[in-house]
Amino acid sequence: MALKLTVAVTYYDRTRALLDGRAAIEGCEATVLELEPEEMFHRALHYEEFDVAELSFSNFLTLTAEDKCPYLGIPVFPGRKFRHSGIFINTRSGIEKPEDLKGKIVGTPEYQVTAVTWVRGILEDVHGVAPSDISWRWGGLQQPGRAQKTEFVPPEGLTLEPIPEGATLQDMLANGEIDAIVSPRSPACFDEGHPDIRRLFPDYVEQEKAYFQRTGIFPIMHLVGVRKALVAANPWLPDSLVKAFDLAKELAI
Repeated sequence: MALKLTVAVTYYDRTRALLDGRAAIEGCEATVLELEPEEMFHRALHYEEFDVAELSFSNFLTLTAEDKCPYLGIPVFPGRKFRHSGIFINTRSGIEKPEDLKGKIVGTPEYQVTAVTWVRGILEDVHGVAPSDISWRWGGLQQPGRAQKTEFVPPEGLTLEPIPEGATLQDMLANGEIDAIVSPRSPACFDEGHPDIRRLFPDYVEQEKAYFQRTGIFPIMHLVGVRKALVAANPWLPDSLVKAFDLAKELAI
């Protein structure tokens, strides 16, 4: 009898064949759901709603390190992206280059989200700006009231505070209440052409090419996880999943 599975993924060229059934999962009868990352991660990590799910890489690593992750990671990485494009500044804050972020107030929807983790690493490794050099604020980017997907206790020396209730990061950036935003998505004030808001790296494509040439790294954003209890009962399942995701990628290529 085929194993019944619920699988949650984002719609990409490389997952399309899973969604439309061309890439079947060996030994399984799968219901494949298309979801946006934020909803998918929340439902998977808080409620274990899916047998197989695309997961935030940083959330997975954090929970796994604490032995709290219900999912086993498999070597499938549907989301990779360079993140030099994800730093937005208010030009009135006097920020011209990465080093100018020292001593500034920087907002982020979630400090431990994967995209922001990569940006922090780049700022520290390439530009000498440590996370503790910045005063961090977290909250909703476009809408107030964002909740954190996983618990996070700031390390000693790091300033991380929520923004005021009812506030949004994009409004605070436009108003000059914070100096910059690091986010996977661009703030509305940037998209709408606010005269004071720009990317820290306007030439981000060239910056990303140079980063790859120097490091060989194509940053992982998401991986695929399968519920540990399901793997314990069906040890063959991870191999079947890897085959199906590989086939979907080949069909996309």
